[in-house]
Amino acid sequence: MIVRHEPEGGVLSNAVEANGFVFLAGSVADDLSLDIEGQTRQALDYIDTMLARCGTSKSRIVSATVWITDTANMAGYNKVWKAWID
Repeated sequence: MIVRHEPEGGVLSNAVEANGFVFLAGSVADDLSLDIEGQTRQALDYIDTMLARCGTSKSRIVSATVWITDTANMAGYNKVWKAWID
């Protein structure tokens, strides 16, 4: 069984549950005026919300792909990620 959460136009979904796995996509900050740490916190808060809706949590993450527009922001991103991830 496949469950799609928050489908946009019936095609794209922010979260999809399939065969015991949860797939998330498009988790970005809402406020782009924030620095990298603020944007990272917003994105991770959204991920927490979506995982909870799917009945799971960040403690079960197997893999994550993160896109950063400027490698100069890696230190700020890593600071927030390391505080967030189990």
